[in-house]
Amino acid sequence: MRVDVCPNDDYDTVAALLAALAAVGATADDPDFADDGALGVGLHRFRTAAGDVLTVYADAWGVDLEGPDALVNRVLATLAGAD
Repeated sequence: MRVDVCPNDDYDTVAALLAALAAVGATADDPDFADDGALGVGLHRFRTAAGDVLTVYADAWGVDLEGPDALVNRVLATLAGAD
């Protein structure tokens, strides 16, 4: 499943997305990502302990999320609860 999350310049939602990914147990494949926690332009892969992969893609216009349906839905539900 792939969903559009927000415009790239919606920093509050991007921060909430990163928090939602952490809340479902997804960690970045790139060890340097944790150092700054910023979501730069490009492809970012997050992996759960079960081995499921979530891909976050950010470009100049937007941020989208792709992965297994159930896991994407968990991230979205967590994101919706992050006011």
